[in-house]
Amino acid sequence: MKDIQQMKRETYIQTAVVAGIIILINIIFQNYFFRLDLTKDKRYKLSQPTKELMKKIDDKIYVRVYLDGELPAGFRKLRESTRQLLEEIRFYSGKKLEFTFIDPLSAKNEEDQENIYRQLINEGLEPVNLEVRSEGKSSEKIIFPGAVVYYKEKSLPVKLLNQQIGLPPEQVIHNSITSLEFNFVNTFRKLSEKKKPSIAFIQGHGELDEQHTADIFATLSEYYDVKRINLPAYKVGVLDNIDLIIVAKPDSFFSELEKYKIDQFVVKGGKVIWLVETLLAELDSLGQTGYTSTMDYNLNLNDMFFNYGIRLNYNLVQDIQCHLIPLIINQGTPQQDFRPWLYFPLVFPENTHPIVSKLNAILFQFANSIDTVGNKKIKKTVLLTSSPQSRLVYHPAIISLAETRTKPDFNTFNKGQQILAVLVEGKFNSLFRNRLSAETLNSKDYGNFVAEGKPTKMIFISDGDVISNQVSRIKEQIYPLGYDRFTKQTFGNKNLILNAADYLLDDTGILALRSKEYKLRLLDKAKIKRDKAQWQFVNLVLPIIVVMLFGLVFNIFRKYRYAGKQKI
Repeated sequence: MKDIQQMKRETYIQTAVVAGIIILINIIFQNYFFRLDLTKDKRYKLSQPTKELMKKIDDKIYVRVYLDGELPAGFRKLRESTRQLLEEIRFYSGKKLEFTFIDPLSAKNEEDQENIYRQLINEGLEPVNLEVRSEGKSSEKIIFPGAVVYYKEKSLPVKLLNQQIGLPPEQVIHNSITSLEFNFVNTFRKLSEKKKPSIAFIQGHGELDEQHTADIFATLSEYYDVKRINLPAYKVGVLDNIDLIIVAKPDSFFSELEKYKIDQFVVKGGKVIWLVETLLAELDSLGQTGYTSTMDYNLNLNDMFFNYGIRLNYNLVQDIQCHLIPLIINQGTPQQDFRPWLYFPLVFPENTHPIVSKLNAILFQFANSIDTVGNKKIKKTVLLTSSPQSRLVYHPAIISLAETRTKPDFNTFNKGQQILAVLVEGKFNSLFRNRLSAETLNSKDYGNFVAEGKPTKMIFISDGDVISNQVSRIKEQIYPLGYDRFTKQTFGNKNLILNAADYLLDDTGILALRSKEYKLRLLDKAKIKRDKAQWQFVNLVLPIIVVMLFGLVFNIFRKYRYAGKQKI
């Protein structure tokens, strides 16, 4: 009996010691945080730029995530990934981050629900029409897969769902999850910046007007100090306080003095987004006669572009992978029909560069091909290309709507992928070095000439319409950039421009998070169907058998052990 009592005391002591150790470990882990990421691609590890930014935040950040309630499996996964990310970021912010999840569909009546919808849209969130299937029936409901971040007196929306044309839902959710860190941290960066970088839209050469750049101008203004500058009206140095200029679809001649102003801006380290075409070709020109011919814009920029390692060719890219245009096909009772238009390439980004990674398809209209030339010291990165089934139409050319009525000969679309957008990085020396006389250099109009370039970056896109939003002529309604009012599709044009500006103006390395990737490991549906009964047995029946065997063995062992003790 004494042995049995001794054993009980030892058991109590052991239990108390184990409980004490567990309590001590919990106390330690409440004060010290660490996390082991054992995944091969380190998908749960926060990047160093994120950690550094959050340590610099000097006030509370509040995040409202509108992704709660009853959701399909994919969106539940997106919600939990969002929660997990915010919890980890909260630690590195010194608990300055607070967040809450809200079900936007929880209103008590229809009027309150409409008010919630209106509020979320005003906050900048985009509604998504979700199809829900239950018990063989399908229904639709509107969700807002996004969040709103509040910092001091400012707020910005965050998109949680990155929709991409042509991808299956699993891949869309996967890409959205991999973009979460960038989407949140980039928003934190923009809200916490004490001084906004400055952007100027260059005017004075027939560039896109205020209406056709209204949406991107307003969107950029949320993050940057944006203005318009009429370049011919100002002296050299007008761009000295600007960080980035955008040249959007000029249609007239650049004088040498105007080129010099941009040249000196670039030499001093200024950034540029060039959205330039060599040829005039517009769909509106086909309305009356059904055909038009290409015309040379004669911009006088070829030598400048060559100095930057770029040549814009005098051609138009046709692509089998193209967008649709509306046509009236019946004169008696007019009917609208949509036909493929080979001059409007749909570009699906393949590069993993952060400017274009995970972007939706980009819509181009009458784009030229680009060649990279010249100085090998300049780093050139191809961002966007046409599909392999492309061909070139050379200037001068006749463009006719009759082309939509004939089936294209696929054998002639054999020119491969044509470059449509390029990033160039490096030091760009002045185009005007050894070209200016002493008299010119002493002129006040030319300022203090700088010949040797500082490191900078520029992006060339061979279609000015990439940045142009559609405008309704009747109601003068301005549509979001990338939205086609005829097909009601939204393309990735706006995000392309935003990413381009972010990359050119970001010195923190945060934009590199857009290239964060990890492998999507989907279940083999065929194998699941084939081995369903086997795995049901393993998951449901086998655990019960194991527990029963364990209980049987344990009782036999216990009976044998204590039987020996009692005999003694």
